[in-house]
Amino acid sequence: MPDKAEALGILLVLLPGFVSAYIVQMLAVRRKQSELDKVVEALIFSLFLYLCTLPFFGYSLPLSWRVLDASHPDIFQVVVQWPHLAILAVLSLFFGIAYATYVNYDLLARILFKFGSRIRSSRVNIWNEAFEELKGFVQVDLSGGRRVIGWVRNFSDEENVYELFLEDAAWVDEKGDQQPINGPGILLTKDSGIEFVTFLYEDETVEKDENAPAGTDS
Repeated sequence: MPDKAEALGILLVLLPGFVSAYIVQMLAVRRKQSELDKVVEALIFSLFLYLCTLPFFGYSLPLSWRVLDASHPDIFQVVVQWPHLAILAVLSLFFGIAYATYVNYDLLARILFKFGSRIRSSRVNIWNEAFEELKGFVQVDLSGGRRVIGWVRNFSDEENVYELFLEDAAWVDEKGDQQPINGPGILLTKDSGIEFVTFLYEDETVEKDENAPAGTDS
């Protein structure tokens, strides 16, 4: 068995799973993984992808080799099954996107909850879970008695980082009067002293652009 062909074969076997794992790392919001966790996940993805494709290609890998001349056993011809490689490439992309979507929407916990089962959520923390589920119009109480209201446009999705961007925002004084912020919104960083976030029903005095989506800021 040629060393270079063997190394290339191992690379092709592992590559689809690592591509999917890389896409999940970019798109999914979840708890941090160790390097070992990432490698194990990529290997599981590779196994899954090959289990899906091997039955359609005679249970053979996309890379093989054969001896051209029996009198020269050290001379090999490398055979590449390009259709198999192409399908693996497409599946690795779609699988990575689909799995990241599954993680972001916490689908397993949602499904099991409907059947009366409770499992640990895949959300990063309560902060992330609350804003994923509720979003909308909020009042944020800051240190020093300051209060600001607005529509949640973006929120941090990293562990122990609590930051918000509110659009159509306004400061609220002690009497409850609003002082609109002259601009697109306000960014509340981790140093702004966020103490409480109250999710409110829509306030008719604050108008919301329905075409502006709420989301996360990775």
